[in-house]
Amino acid sequence: MAYVALVYGGFSGEAKISEKSANEILKAFQSALGEPVLVRIVDANWTAEFKGHEYPIDKNDFSFTTPESKIEFKSVFNIIHGTPGEDGKLSGYFDLIGIPYNSSSVLASALTFNKNWCNRFLSTYGVLVPKSVVFYKNEDNSHVYEELSYPCFVKPNNGGSSIGTHKVINESALEKALKDAFQHDNEVIVEEFIQGREFSVGVIKTEDEVRVMPLTEIVVNAEFFDYTQKYAENGATEITPADLPAKKSAECQAIVKKVFQLLRLKRVARIDFILKNDQFYLIEVNAIPGMSAKSILPQQANYLGMSFSDLIEMIS
Repeated sequence: MAYVALVYGGFSGEAKISEKSANEILKAFQSALGEPVLVRIVDANWTAEFKGHEYPIDKNDFSFTTPESKIEFKSVFNIIHGTPGEDGKLSGYFDLIGIPYNSSSVLASALTFNKNWCNRFLSTYGVLVPKSVVFYKNEDNSHVYEELSYPCFVKPNNGGSSIGTHKVINESALEKALKDAFQHDNEVIVEEFIQGREFSVGVIKTEDEVRVMPLTEIVVNAEFFDYTQKYAENGATEITPADLPAKKSAECQAIVKKVFQLLRLKRVARIDFILKNDQFYLIEVNAIPGMSAKSILPQQANYLGMSFSDLIEMIS
């Protein structure tokens, strides 16, 4: 029997979101690669959940041993949002021990996870991104303040799900936001506020093509698309397909395909934009997007007539 490790959890506040994605993927998993086994990674505790029992993972070769036999994995389905799954750390580990995985390479993962360097890299290729500066924990950042304008967004530079993210309107609010954001990361990016419509676009790479999904418009009933807006029952409204002229949607999809290829992403991503003055500003690249049945990318696949199981098989 061939086994696929469905790796979830992680070391960040996104662990619960990862767990939700993993449990829904487990139910839908129909890949020819093998039988899925949940593997929970939390700090130093790596645990396989197999046939109603839990077994510690041997990190020397990413295996586990039951009373009957040693179980080795043929491949890995990485659904860890945040570190160490989305930032490339696990990619490096699996490269070293020779196990194939569905997420992007070390470099592509690390680059997309760092908002500052990702946006600076993409801007050299003509992709519009917000102006930004970075604050570093326990360093003198006084010279950075003069570059700011208000309102602006404060975000952990290496993070997701809008955890630790704040919209601020003055320096007093900035200090409070920085203090909170530094609870989640040693680097905090402060971006200019771009007023406009918000969109999110999934993209999948198969053996034959890079397939860009239809646009989803995100309509929030709060200041911005924060953690509550993303995951609460009464959160943001997500409209798929977005109400845009076909030519404008195609323009955004072309940017998505360009970014996916520039970053050398491997299998799947979701890219977020703000549309202002008829121009798309790239806000963030998500190399391991949410993958519960109601997440944005599965919504887009469903609109195209693709079942959740089909989607999971495509990105396995």
